[in-house]
Parts: sequence; C-alpha cells; structure tokens
Amino acid sequence: MMTNVLLVTICAVMSVKVGWADPEMSNETDIRLLTSAVSAFSRDVYRTLHRRALNFVFSPFTAHSALSMTYMGAMHDTMRHLRDGLWLRDLPSPHMAYHDLIHDVTQVEDMQFLVANGMWVNPKFELHQKYKEDLATLYNAASGTIDLNATLVTEAAINEWVANQTMNKITSFLPPPKIDSSTLLLLIDALYVNGTWMSKFNPSETSKDTFQLATGGLVETDFMNQTSYFEVKRSVVMDVDVIRIPFQNKRFAFYVALPKSRSGLSDFEDVFSNPNFDVNILFKEMKPEKIHLKLPKFKLVANINLNITLRFLIMSIVFDEIANFAGISDQQVRVSDVVQKAVIEINELGVTAASATAVKFVPTSTWEEDEPTDFIAGHPFMFFLRDDNNELILFHGRFSDPNITEIIIE
Repeated sequence: MMTNVLLVTICAVMSVKVGWADPEMSNETDIRLLTSAVSAFSRDVYRTLHRRALNFVFSPFTAHSALSMTYMGAMHDTMRHLRDGLWLRDLPSPHMAYHDLIHDVTQVEDMQFLVANGMWVNPKFELHQKYKEDLATLYNAASGTIDLNATLVTEAAINEWVANQTMNKITSFLPPPKIDSSTLLLLIDALYVNGTWMSKFNPSETSKDTFQLATGGLVETDFMNQTSYFEVKRSVVMDVDVIRIPFQNKRFAFYVALPKSRSGLSDFEDVFSNPNFDVNILFKEMKPEKIHLKLPKFKLVANINLNITLRFLIMSIVFDEIANFAGISDQQVRVSDVVQKAVIEINELGVTAASATAVKFVPTSTWEEDEPTDFIAGHPFMFFLRDDNNELILFHGRFSDPNITEIIIE
C-alpha cells in the first residue's frame, strides 16, 4: 500500500538515502559545485513562479537542502530525477558538501545566521536507522515523534520548533490539519538571517514617493534614501543595473537587479529564465560608484506549494506510486507535498529573513567630490540575498507592487 510522507520546508524537504560517497571532508571545489547547483535551481524555481505572482520571496538554499535530504534516500529513477533536477550530476557527495557548507555559514560574525533541520517520524513507520543517523550527522537534523493520538499537539510542537528557529518570524508554519495518520515522515529545514547594513539608512530621510507599476499605475510607498559608495554592474546586454548593498559582515549582501525601463522586468526575466543562463554573472565585474540609493521599505510573506514547480522541473516521480525511496525505508512511500514559507523584511537598519520548507512524504576619500548617480528602485525589480564567499543564494524574489505583502502560491 502506498503511503504519504510529509516533507516541510521552512525550508525542509524529505530526504531518502541513495548511493553516495563515504563522508570524507569535502573540499572547496565540492562546496562551489554545490552552491552553483543551488544557483541553477534558484533560476529554475523562479522561472516557474514569476508568472504566478507579482511579488514573492523564496529560499532556494533551504528548498534545495530539504530536497537533497530526500535525494539521500532515493534509488534508481527517482534518484536520477532528483539528481538532475537539483543539478547534482557533477557532485558525487553533496551531503558532505552540505555538512561543510552549513558549518561554514553558521560560524559567521556580525550576522545572525541560523540553520536548523528536523525530522518527525510516525511511530508505525520503519525508518532505516542508517538514514536517520546520516541525517543527524550530515544535516545536524533533530528528531521527534508524530503523536497519532494527538496530531494537533504534534503540529503545535512543530510550529513552536519552527518559531524558535526563526526568532518568531514564522509562527504558524503548519496550519491544521496538516498531519494525519497517513503522514509517515516530516522533514523540515529552517533558515533565519538578520543582518545590519554596512552603511545604514537614516530613518529621518525615509519619505513617501511613487512606485511605478509595470502596468503604468502609481503606488505611494515609503522609500529609504542614502548617498554612499556601492558596487554596481550596468549591463547593456541584459538592459539591467545591479547594485550590491553589503551588510556589516561584508561576505553577505542584498542585491537589487533593476531593469532600465519601468516595464522591463518581464524582458529581463525571459533572459534570466534561459536554462543556459549563468546566474552568477549578475554578481561579477561590479564597479564602485558614488550612488544616491532610493530603495522601498518592504516586507513579504510567501506561502508556496512547490509541487507544481517540481513537476515542471522533471521531478514529478517523487509524487508518484512508482517513487523509490528504499534508502529511507523498506515501506513503499511517496512525497505528497513540498511546501515553503518565507519572510523577508527590508528596513533602514538592514534585512531580516526567514524561511521554512516542508515536504510531505506522502569607497576611498579621493572620490568624495564625485557627483552621485541615482539608483532609484522605483519600478519592478528582482532581488537576492547572497553569501558572496560561497556564491550561495539564500533568498531570491520579485518586487512589483508595494500593496502586496502576503502571497499564497498553490
């Protein structure tokens, strides 16, 4: 009998054990191959979402991590589909690379950066001990039990765990009734980032101004203002300007990719969505300029069901009865849902961002006289939150309408 498994991505995805190399220390090359895979995955996910919502934010890092936990238990065709969809073909040991990457990013200073993984198991589900141990060792996954006699209590406990891991930015990740007797395994990957700008915006300079919609309409919203030196890339080929806004810990930055025209985001997205497009090209060959930066304050809360996305990305086999997760259990199981909740808040002090994913299985002084150039993010743009040391995209999104703050993508 086929049974469902719930994988929850805060970001979280249900993992299954598949053939992978013995856990030797991964090197820098493996980590770079992994973050390159996350970048390609981020591009692919964005391609499936941008025509379904004007605004959204998601965490490719947590979604990819959760699905990689699932990949660890996949076999045969299921393993191959996940490997290709996650861009892991060139990486023989992604799980050890994840172990080292998570260790690296959580040791940073001047930045709150929390990554937490968890698994909740139905007591009637015979989970392979090896899989459970590998999740704990490689992904530092905590474990809990699903109380079949009190599923609402279990949901409350999981929501409390998520809230604790995300500093209460995500407080109701699992709306009831999400867990039932058919839920065998729930994998959750949570991420919380809180960073302060290297050059803070003065709140007294925040003022109302108009944001131009792609349709031509105007919306009044709060814009933050400052004049400072920023790294900028001006691409004639892509018809887009990209600005890097660093945090106090300079390895992390918030990027805005602003099309040169009011209605240019859709054209840029067509270029960006090409399967051969190298996302990292956006962040290379940037040059310092004295900039008057005008950036809208905003907060986005996105609830995204990634099932359609994964089917589009040729990973539909994980939802089918032919799915093979023999690395997780001898019982025949499939994924029923992969869901993510992401929150990002941009203000004068910096950025606060949180994400959870679940998969249900079922400058210099000599420049001071320069005249600043305007960089006014006053029409639709794409944005990223990135660890530049590892070339790792943590959050990725689209901002097109200041009036839209809560997004649901089914």
